[in-house]
Amino acid sequence: MGLPGFFSPRSGQGWPAARIGAAVVALALCVTGCLAARPFDEERWREQAEGARVEDLYAPNRDASGRFFNPWLPQEKSGWDFWRWKLSRRAAVAEAAEGYSGGAGPAPVPNDGAYLGDPSQPASLTHVGHATFVLHWGGPVIVTDPFFSNRAAIVRRLAPPAFGPEAIPDGAVAIVSHNHYDHLDAESVAALGSGATFLCPTGLGAFLREKGAERVRELGWWEAAEVGGSRFTCLPAQHWSRRLGQGRNETLWSSWLLERDGRRVYFGADSGYFVGYRELGRRYPGIDVALLPIGAYLPRWFMHYAHMDIPEVLRAFDDLGARRLVPTQWGVLPLGDEPPSWPAVELRRAAASRPDLADRVVILPVGGRLLLDGGG
Repeated sequence: MGLPGFFSPRSGQGWPAARIGAAVVALALCVTGCLAARPFDEERWREQAEGARVEDLYAPNRDASGRFFNPWLPQEKSGWDFWRWKLSRRAAVAEAAEGYSGGAGPAPVPNDGAYLGDPSQPASLTHVGHATFVLHWGGPVIVTDPFFSNRAAIVRRLAPPAFGPEAIPDGAVAIVSHNHYDHLDAESVAALGSGATFLCPTGLGAFLREKGAERVRELGWWEAAEVGGSRFTCLPAQHWSRRLGQGRNETLWSSWLLERDGRRVYFGADSGYFVGYRELGRRYPGIDVALLPIGAYLPRWFMHYAHMDIPEVLRAFDDLGARRLVPTQWGVLPLGDEPPSWPAVELRRAAASRPDLADRVVILPVGGRLLLDGGG
């Protein structure tokens, strides 16, 4: 059925130019209104996030259809929201970032990873790029969300990885947080597959084996495994999952706690701010390093549930009670509306305003290496 007065041509006549023009204007106004960015109430969101029940962190997280969800605060988002964002994106960048031309961020530090094969080297954490870090602290090295490729699906990386998978010694442990392309890269799985043990959240094992991983273990939230003298605990995160061949939330997402010889490193993977950070800080005191994601938080109306902005990152860090914060997921992939390296600028400014954070926030460039026992 047509729109009366616009799409019903007069008998014996073509489409009147004036009416066609009016129809185009009306359609444009409708589309503009439908795709306009939604208003966002930051204070209301904070009350929602902080008001969730801690006990729900331990509740069942899979519904009758087999799909996973976050029981403390289920995500409410329309399928149209993604297209609303995509078709209106960059219409409004944070005022502070307007005109910022920092590009991909600090130049990578030359690092071939040769020390990873030497167990006598001091314990350290190396930033390979995005969410990929290598933890070298005795026993097998640990790789978080290995991503060495040039692209995450259709998104091209702006900075190459510090080194390739050939630098990772055989016997490594690769931990995977969820199935999004910037965290689960099929080519990287294939490159490490025969030499590494993969730990992943529930539902991802079959995919990893299909891509070449030979040793895989799936864990649910609060479950732990020991490999090579290190302990790995799969923990909640406030996120979601989907990729081609895997429907929305058919596989679990997680964060991870890594422990060895009294040290604790928390890998926050991808997550919005949630009440879980307080519980993790209570349950696992003495975290030495918290790896927390800082990118892809704009626009807030769309990103707030699954990604933290800088004030939330610092709130999560405080909740965890960790000794040091190392930010992840900035400067490598253009995923949000903010410039890719802008989150690190904001974090540096925010940390500088708090004397208690002096020397506790460590922003590693790609290739940067943090000695866990001090010394740079």
